[in-house]
Amino acid sequence: MTKLFGTDGIRGEAGCFPLDEKTVCAIGLALAEFAGTQGAGRILIARDTRESGPWIADRLSRGLACRGVSALHDLGVMPTAGLAYLTRARGYDLGIMISASHNPYRDNGIKLFSGDGFKISDDREIEIERSIESWRTAPAVSARHGPAGLEKRESLASEYLDFLSRLAGTRLEPLRVGLDVCNGAAYLLAPRLFRRLGAEVTVINDRPDGRNINRDCGSLHLEGLTRAVKDNSLDLGVAFDGDADRALFITGSGKCLDGDHTLYALSRHWKADGTLAGGRVVGTIMSNLALEKALIREGIPLIRTPVGDKHVLQAMQATGAVLGGEPSGHMILSDLHTTGDGLLTAVKLAELLVGRGASLDDLVAGYRPFPQVLDGLRVSRRVPIDQSPELSRLIGDAQAQLSDSGRMVVRYSGTEPLLRIMAEGRELALVQATVDKLKHEASQFFDSLE
Repeated sequence: MTKLFGTDGIRGEAGCFPLDEKTVCAIGLALAEFAGTQGAGRILIARDTRESGPWIADRLSRGLACRGVSALHDLGVMPTAGLAYLTRARGYDLGIMISASHNPYRDNGIKLFSGDGFKISDDREIEIERSIESWRTAPAVSARHGPAGLEKRESLASEYLDFLSRLAGTRLEPLRVGLDVCNGAAYLLAPRLFRRLGAEVTVINDRPDGRNINRDCGSLHLEGLTRAVKDNSLDLGVAFDGDADRALFITGSGKCLDGDHTLYALSRHWKADGTLAGGRVVGTIMSNLALEKALIREGIPLIRTPVGDKHVLQAMQATGAVLGGEPSGHMILSDLHTTGDGLLTAVKLAELLVGRGASLDDLVAGYRPFPQVLDGLRVSRRVPIDQSPELSRLIGDAQAQLSDSGRMVVRYSGTEPLLRIMAEGRELALVQATVDKLKHEASQFFDSLE
């Protein structure tokens, strides 16, 4: 059986397996069975602004409806975190988000949330995959099977805004905020939220047409927001991704900040306020070494996990930490929400600027990331690193070259035939030379296997 679930749901090019019409219908049939085992079969669906979202929702709902789902409701365009909140708050058994996050518009995906507002577990994903496979190969399954039965519930968006507004600890005036809403899921709600909280708001990329989501905008392309911040003398810029579960920031001086900067700013001030429960922060293996050293100076341990917000959340639950995230800008504030929420993260960071009377440049002045080099080597086969003495030796020699002033992470891509190499250290020239040498030697190693 082909594995369908990746690190964040099912994802692919819309119209192609596993998001071809027949498989999407089979996914709906399988999810109806899953929801029925969780409760009465009440399901909530949302999507971002991709042109494929409506037909995927339609085909999913046809599969769901023909299996007797008792309530099948459509939020329309909504951030992923809004779906998660409303699934829990409104007592649904399952939340389905149709989005491919930061990917181009041709891609789409399906993310699943249990009735408690958390993403479903790996074990549940395996169960659902088996059911999808059995339905997909059933001769009677049709992409147009059953009536759609999808009832609109777009008015629930106001409840999500109310939830975020209640979590705001202060009004945000006289803050001047720029929002790059990425022509994505936050294009309506993010400006409404910040204006409700009293900020003066400048918005860019808020004209979605189904194909311009993430195109030269949002968290992957910060140039436009940086110009907007400088040209309008704004205090803060916020860039969301397609489904708004992550956010990156621009300071008033035009400096681009990633998720490591956000972890640093929030954690040190929460510690000073006595609200950093657990006294520690969770990052991933991709979090910059300089962040770890900066947090140590503040008396805050950094726990590292594999890449992926599921791993971050699991470590937070195991250690009692309430703050975790990734350099991509995906932050989890677990005492406030069950999943990453770019709007919530932006509000809490904006609060610091107002409450401290400081600029964002001031809040992150104590953290200066080490230079980092990312590279990759295309491979024909994935040799387990821990089972190859030669490959392990090459990586160990490279790490030794960086010594204690640097760090290296080598791993296979989860979606491409690539060996990914990340290295960082105090001196860029040494880091680059180390990566180049390892890439050359690793290429020779893989060539020898042919």
